[in-house]
Amino acid sequence: GMGGVGKTTLARNLYSDSLIEYYFDIRAWVVLSQDYDARLMFRSLVCCTGEPNGELNHKSIEELAERLYKNLKGRRYLVVMDDVWDTKVWDDVKRFFPDDNNGSRIILTSRQSEVAIYANSSNSIHQMRLLSPDASWDLLRKTVFGEKDCPSTLETIGQKIAHNCKGLPLALKV
Repeated sequence: GMGGVGKTTLARNLYSDSLIEYYFDIRAWVVLSQDYDARLMFRSLVCCTGEPNGELNHKSIEELAERLYKNLKGRRYLVVMDDVWDTKVWDDVKRFFPDDNNGSRIILTSRQSEVAIYANSSNSIHQMRLLSPDASWDLLRKTVFGEKDCPSTLETIGQKIAHNCKGLPLALKV
């Protein structure tokens, strides 16, 4: 989905849920972006498996990838790969995620639908939608006023602002 629609927020809420924390032995979160660096990605993932960062600074991509596989093997893991821009990222990393049929999961967020389609192995793509006008106004009102009521003098201009944000949650929150 497009930038600001809530992909990362949804993934972060899942990742931080107490039931998710309890269910998975290992949880890893890596932010990728357009300037993809394979070594940095593998180092970040390995760090999330409990390895001290300092010991990884001089490891090659291959050593880091093998360490990732060994650390995940036999464990139930959740990996979130946030903001994936290119299918090459998935090609580089997929074989280092062991499939032990134990409930492990990998979540990718991407603005590029072709990345999601390419990486999807279980027909489970969730396309984020824009908010409706009512939901947009509710989000803006809660962001500005919290639990308090919106003063009636501001309601019309508030609804115009919400309308101009075109259903994008990030635009409404900022």
